[in-house]
Amino acid sequence: MAQEVDFNEPVITTSDGLDKITIIHNTPNYDMVTFCLHEEDHTLGNVLRWMCMKDDDVEFCGYSAPHPSEPKIHLRIQMHAVTCLMTALSNLKDLYKTIDTKYAADLKHGDFTTEDDYDVSANVDEIVSDARGRFEDRKRAQQQAQLESQGAGAGGEDVEMA
Repeated sequence: MAQEVDFNEPVITTSDGLDKITIIHNTPNYDMVTFCLHEEDHTLGNVLRWMCMKDDDVEFCGYSAPHPSEPKIHLRIQMHAVTCLMTALSNLKDLYKTIDTKYAADLKHGDFTTEDDYDVSANVDEIVSDARGRFEDRKRAQQQAQLESQGAGAGGEDVEMA
C-alpha cells in the first residue's frame, strides 16, 4: 500500500533535516502547485521544466527565480503536480546516470576531442580576420558612397550664367 503524503509538510527533506522542496501554493486537489526548491538556480529549474513538459498530461510548467540573491527557484506545475515533479526528478536522475556512464566510458577509452585535437587559437584568428575584412570592405563601400553623393551634389552639370 502506498504511503500517504501530508502535503502540509515539505515534499523532500535533505539528510541534514533541511527542507529541499516545499509547496508554497496549491489548489485543494493539488492539480496546480507551486514548489519552492531551496538552494537551486536556473540550472535545475530549466531542466526540471523541460522534463515536466515531456509529460503529455502537463498543461503548464514554468519556473522563476524570485530574486538573484536568493538561492531558490519556484516551479509551477498544472496537472497532478506532486506526481509530475517526482516523475521528472526520477527521469532526470536516470538521464544523468546515462550521461555519466557514457562520459566515464568515453573518458576511459580516450574517445573524446581534446584541446590539442582542435586549434582554438587558429580558429579564433580566422574568425577575427574574416570579421575585420568584412568591416573594412563595408567601411570602404560607405566612404565610396559618401564620395559619390558629395560629387553629384557639388559638381553636377555646368550651368551658364548670363
